[in-house]
Parts: sequence; structure tokens; C-alpha cells
Amino acid sequence: MPERILVVEDESTLCANITRYLARAGHTVTAVEKGSDALSELRQRSFDLVISDLRLPDIDGLTVLDTVRASSPETVVLIMTAYASVDSAVEALRRGAHDYVLKPLSLADLLKKVEHIAEYRRLGRENARLRTLLRGDADALALLRSGGRAMNELCDMIEKVADSSSNVLIVGESGTGKELVARAVHERSARADGPFVTLNVSAIPDTLVESYLFGHERGAFTGADRRRDGLFRAASGGTLFLDEIGELSAPVQAKLLRAVETKEILPVGADRGICVDARIVAATHRDLGKMVEEGRFRQDLLYRLQVVQLRVPPLRERSHDVPALATHFVAAHARTQRKGVRAIAPDAMAILVSYGWPGNVRELSNVIERAVILASDETITPIDLPTELGVAPVSTLFVEAATAPQVSPAAPDFANDAECNLERAVLDFQRAHIARVLDRARGARDTAARLLGLSPATLYRYLQRVGLKGYRVEDDPRT
Repeated sequence: MPERILVVEDESTLCANITRYLARAGHTVTAVEKGSDALSELRQRSFDLVISDLRLPDIDGLTVLDTVRASSPETVVLIMTAYASVDSAVEALRRGAHDYVLKPLSLADLLKKVEHIAEYRRLGRENARLRTLLRGDADALALLRSGGRAMNELCDMIEKVADSSSNVLIVGESGTGKELVARAVHERSARADGPFVTLNVSAIPDTLVESYLFGHERGAFTGADRRRDGLFRAASGGTLFLDEIGELSAPVQAKLLRAVETKEILPVGADRGICVDARIVAATHRDLGKMVEEGRFRQDLLYRLQVVQLRVPPLRERSHDVPALATHFVAAHARTQRKGVRAIAPDAMAILVSYGWPGNVRELSNVIERAVILASDETITPIDLPTELGVAPVSTLFVEAATAPQVSPAAPDFANDAECNLERAVLDFQRAHIARVLDRARGARDTAARLLGLSPATLYRYLQRVGLKGYRVEDDPRT
């Protein structure tokens, strides 16, 4: 997704090169050469990302950073600095910069960082929207139980472990709903009245994770003008959910292990530890056992985190869950999009159920959101779904064929492989059937739409899809 980027660089040639390179990659770039000009731009418009040199001719990059953090916390800041100023770059990270790049600059490396940031921002927005949609007015466990046997077994496990004080590790592919499972554990526990605090470890630079988790004392480092409690203290009496735990660096793994074992944290800059009472629920899409073998994750920490392990099966293993989830998303997206969509047609639902869903629940939510936007009446039909989802299963087509007006079509000859293609056969069937109904309606499209059970707008899109947009009765494809 294109980002709105502000580049602050006083070296004119480099500034122009960065601007041109990022613009060619599809981003919208505004460039200035002074810090004061950057502050002026920030007052006038919003940016997704600010890329600022640390040393500027009037005010330094840290001042630009502080202004961004104060006025637009959702804007990401990327600092550029020479190798000799790495200490200053680390200070920028502590004050809220997302990352830094070293000069002399590699434009390709800079673009990779920009794309990495854009992906994190996209996932953050999707996860936030998905959490809101999934929760709705129902509790997490109730929604999970709306699925099939696999999810009911998972819910039984959740109810068994929720009231214990043991730490829980949730494993599963990205987009399966691991945070929803964590929330269900919290809501069914004795800590339900306490806070449910979340941290996506992968979205925070390594240099800041320690401060986020354990907090810091005022004056612990330059720019620490106030004390930070940290998420362990924020979750006291409740649950601390650590998503993507496999992304923790080795030093932070060691400190987390100490906190889990002793129930005590040591904020950055503090002399004495502080007792905390937070239950840890962690999640990952990685194979932590393999990471232990490779020396990338501490075995003792894994033992402490996975006292109980819950596996969230991917959506392709629980296709029976798709109708309930899809129906839930229709209601949620129709509400947010202010559309009157209320249902999913059987043939459209058959497509959803038969699809493999590599992106799991998150992908299903996105597909339904798109369908709600495109639907022209109260029901989502196959025409509203992306073509990459495929066509309705053969059993569904048999039902459609049985209810269609009976004719005696000529037997097809499968002289070439193209005649065997299922999608082409479906389109041919739809084209012939729509043509028959148009013939029966003597070319009146409103009448044909009523006979087909479609809105006129949906029929028009079918006509476009199957090549009958300009169809007249005398053009009957069966003749």
C-alpha cells in the first residue's frame, strides 16, 4: 500500500535521489531540507512515515522526532545517521523512532525498510479491525464455539485452563485468531475483571521492547523525562498477551525468563525489582521447538511459557466454521459500510467453504468486506467474490441445474482439453441458462432478473461476466 512520506535531508542531491526512488516505488513523497520546514509540513498535513536525517542545519532530527511523537503518535519515524553517530541513533530509538539507517545510504535497503514499515502498519490496521469485528457484542468464547468440532474441542481446553494460574502458549498460523483465543482465556479466568494488555513483539524495535515490557525510571537515559510503568505493571491483576513471542531478541528473552520465574521486574534504570502479578499468555506462528534446536530461542523460557499449549487450527482444517464466521463478518461489515447486505447466497457460500483460505480468518474477513461493498442487493452472490476463490463445487452446480428449465442440450465433444476446464464449463452453463431465461422473458431484463432471483444490477454484472451484455433474443447461443 502506498505510504505518505516526509523526507527531511539537508544534502540536496541525496534528498532528490531518495524522493525519486521512493516515488518510483509508488509512494507519495514530500521532501524538505530543513527541520523547521519539516515542522511546518507536519502542521499542515498528516504523514504515514517521516524519514529524517539526525543532523540538520537548523534543528536536529531528535526535535523533529519529538514533535512527531507528540502531535501524531501513529506516524512512524525512521532516522538516517552516519556511522559515527550510532549512539545518537540509539537515543532516537529510545525516544520513539521505529528504526534507523546508516549513511552512506543504500536506496535499496532504505526501500526495504519502508516496505517493512508499510507492512507492519497494514497488519496493525487489519488486526485492529479484525479484533473489533470478531468481538462485536459477544464474548470471545461464544464466537469461537460457533464453529465446528475442532473449535469446540479448543474451547473445551480453554475452559479447563482458563481458571488456572498457569502460563499459556497459543500456536497457529497468522490470521487464525490467536488473540481471540487469548482473550477467551482471559474472559473465562478469575482475572476477567482485570486488564487485558497486548503487545505485538514483532512491531516493536528490539531496543524498545525492554522499556515497553518492564518500564523505565525517569532519567534512565537521555530523553527519559518521565517514568514509564511498562506493560507488566499495566497488566497487574490481569493478563499480559505477548503476540509473536518468537521475535524476541536473546537479551530480552533472558529478562523475560527472570520476570516469569520470580514474578519480579527490574525497570530500566531502577536499583530494585518490583513485584508484578500478571498472567502470561503468549502466541506465535513459528516452530519454537525448532528455534530452540537452532539456538534462537531459550529452552528454559519455552518450558515456562508453554505450561499449557493451545493450537488454533487453520481455517482450511475447519471448513465447517466458514459459514458462521462469514455470516458474522457480513453483519459486521454491513454495519461499518452502511450497506443493507444481510445474507450470502448458497452458491456463494459453497465457494467460501470450498476455498483453502491461506490467509485464514483475516483473509475471510477481507473477502467478505469486499463482497459487502460490491453487492448490489441484500444477498452476496458469486459475482461479488474474487475470481481467485474459484467456482461453486460440482454438487452445488447440480442443484442449480436441477432447478433450471429443462432442455436437451447437444452432447459436448471433448475434442480438446479446453472443453474439460471446470470454470469454463460453469461459465458456459450460466451463459446458456441466462440466455434461456432471457428468451422466455422475450428479452425483458427486469423480468429475466425476477425469474432468476437476481436484482437487475446483479443480472447486468452476470451478463458482462458471461459475455451476454449485448444479448438479444435472436442471438440465442443454443442456435
